[in-house]
Amino acid sequence: MMFAKAQNKELETFAQILSQSVIALFQERGQASFSQPPKLEQKNIYEYEGRMRVDGMEKFNNEATYISAVNYYLNAADMAKHKAIGVVVVYVPQDYLAKMMKTLQYPLFDDDNDDALRDSCGTLCNIIAGRFKSDMKAAGYQELEMSPFINFRNSSFSGVEFCGSEFQKYDLNFFLENNQKKMVIELSIGIVPKR
Repeated sequence: MMFAKAQNKELETFAQILSQSVIALFQERGQASFSQPPKLEQKNIYEYEGRMRVDGMEKFNNEATYISAVNYYLNAADMAKHKAIGVVVVYVPQDYLAKMMKTLQYPLFDDDNDDALRDSCGTLCNIIAGRFKSDMKAAGYQELEMSPFINFRNSSFSGVEFCGSEFQKYDLNFFLENNQKKMVIELSIGIVPKR
């Protein structure tokens, strides 16, 4: 565990870009809006054996949670070496995931099926990660390579790849229905070159 300042001086800027990406995506896909602006919190990364800890139970007061992650890489060679420049991790409570996907106009699925719920969370993460990648490029940053999504339920004992030179991340908390937190997105990202 490390307690130091973010190495990436643009981490907050990237968190703002991600926040705007998610807001726009929800408005476009389902004309959905959040009940209050997202709450952005800078936090320390908890790392074990070179991977970032992922725990959905702490995000939603021990509620069952589905988690999906997508990594970013500067190029295909870095992806092959598992040398991540960043990661987006999406957390959604189990009891809200089907409703969220319906709001975003995705086909109905069996919300009692663990595999279907995992895939739905992965789809959501993939769409968010892709939108963020596009918005980063539009903001003048190098286009990044994106991994396929990986899914977990409640937590991941092995954690996820992240940029090892980073010590801080952002949690983006999104509120729906009666100002209740219904989605958390973690962003950890290193220095991304400008084009």
